[in-house]
Amino acid sequence: MKTNYFTFIFLFFSVLIAAQSSSIVQSEGLLFTDASQTKLYSGEFKEFFQNGALKLEMNIKDGKPEGAYIVYFSNGKPNEVRAYRNGEFHGLWRTYNEAGMLISEAEYKNNKKHGNWHVWDESGIMRYEMHYSNSKKSGTWYMWDEKGKLISEKSY
Repeated sequence: MKTNYFTFIFLFFSVLIAAQSSSIVQSEGLLFTDASQTKLYSGEFKEFFQNGALKLEMNIKDGKPEGAYIVYFSNGKPNEVRAYRNGEFHGLWRTYNEAGMLISEAEYKNNKKHGNWHVWDESGIMRYEMHYSNSKKSGTWYMWDEKGKLISEKSY
């Protein structure tokens, strides 16, 4: 009986230690593999809702997001799809509603707003078209009403 008890305790603590060593610690925008924050994490990172559905998935390189970063609704459909390079926004950032319809699209370059930005309403009508260059408003910005009629046009 004592042997079984000690075997159980040994196995329990072995599993507990292994689980703790695989946990990821977040501090000051970086992900680490240890509580002392000395080893930056690289690899896949996933987070789940209480129901077990995927909530977030991303790749990490040297403690920072790298590549695709996807946030999900609890129904399993994507809510946001972002692109990162070296921990900074770089590329497209798309936002969807729970039905899976694209409702916004933005472009970033080196963590700055850069390129075209679009916003659609729940009916699929484009409501805004904006342009940025190095995080500054640029080009012509447009705004449409709920029927798709152009109601504002402004140049920067």
